[in-house]
Amino acid sequence: MKFSFFAVLITAVIFASCQAPAEKQYFSESPEIDLGKKVIEAYLSGNFEAYSEFYSDTATIYRNNYDDEAAMSWQEYVVDLKEGIEPASSYTMDSPIWEMIVTDEGDHWVHLWAVWQGSVEATGKTYNIPAMSSMLVVNNKIVIQSDIYNDTEITLDIMALAEETEEMEEGEGHDDDEDE
Repeated sequence: MKFSFFAVLITAVIFASCQAPAEKQYFSESPEIDLGKKVIEAYLSGNFEAYSEFYSDTATIYRNNYDDEAAMSWQEYVVDLKEGIEPASSYTMDSPIWEMIVTDEGDHWVHLWAVWQGSVEATGKTYNIPAMSSMLVVNNKIVIQSDIYNDTEITLDIMALAEETEEMEEGEGHDDDEDE
């Protein structure tokens, strides 16, 4: 009885040791991460023309949602990015953390966590906005991207500034009417 138990145990150990090791699924360095870094470099330098090198023609971008109706193409994304940074007198991505995972299905997802830091001269403030981006990379092109961030503070400040400006202009126009 002891012999058969040990024979089964030894057979199980040998069988387990003969199996191929699991493939690595987590990476802190990869060509896909390098692609993500190039996208951020282009964003920070304002080189939006370079985006055509990074995205597939049919790439889908989600910003703060996963609604297909609100999704945009990379070309629409570039327009949106340009409009979003227009009020900023300076901006950067602080403390970036990069990783890539390979899913069980073989998909390569790159993830970035960082703090978008920007100054808006008109408000006199510097904003620190935590941001997260996930990018599905296929054949060295981004095919899906999802950005998550909360820019409520900067949006409200700019809206309040626009309201104040409008009220001032209306007040100035009213004074002109009284002079006539």
